[in-house]
This record gives sequence, structure tokens and C-alpha cells, in this order.
Amino acid sequence: MTPKIYSIKKLNEIGQGDPAFVQDMLISFLGNVNDAIKKINHFRSDDNWNGIAEVAHKLASNFAYLESKNLQAIASDIEKSVLIEKNLSGIADKTDKLCNDTILLVEQLKNDFDFLSTN
Repeated sequence: MTPKIYSIKKLNEIGQGDPAFVQDMLISFLGNVNDAIKKINHFRSDDNWNGIAEVAHKLASNFAYLESKNLQAIASDIEKSVLIEKNLSGIADKTDKLCNDTILLVEQLKNDFDFLSTN
């Protein structure tokens, strides 16, 4: 069994235990990450690393709400490497890891929350 790469503890705290809030946030998250993966793949085919960095920045905050620290760190590292350090070394591999691990996160969420399996 694969360990969980997320937690909804923070969402429960923010929503004060309201399951409808958590559900809405998870549905929103799923839509955001699906769009982000599409954008990353599009930017990747164009070697648009700045575009990828911008998407990674947006993803990092989404991952923070799900306490997915590893994904948040990868996204932040991509953003920092591209926009601040101007270092593209290994960015393609980091981008692949970000996408693959995000897909794993989405799969875990869909397995754990029936209402997400239709999205």
C-alpha cells in the first residue's frame, strides 16, 4: 500500500470541520491540478520554462493546503530554479516528477473520496 502523500487536516481546520467545505475545496483542487498538468505539458512542448514556473508557483499553494510537502517543495524548487536562479539544469526531470507525483496524488484523492471519481 502506497503511503498517503496528502492530508486534509488543514482543510478541516480552515473549514471548521464542514464536510461541504472540504468537498468543494477538493473538487476545486482537482480542477486546478488537471488544468495545471495540461498547461505544463503544453509549455514543456514549447520549452516555455517560465510558463512552467508560473504554473508551479500556483500549484505550490494548492499542495500546501493538502499538506503535500514533497510536491510543494518540487513546485517551489522549479519556480526558484527558473525565475530566480535562472538555472534550467534538471528542470525537465523535476517537471516530470511534479507531473507524475501530482497524478499519483489525484489518484489517491479519487480513491479516498467517491465524489471525486466522477471529476
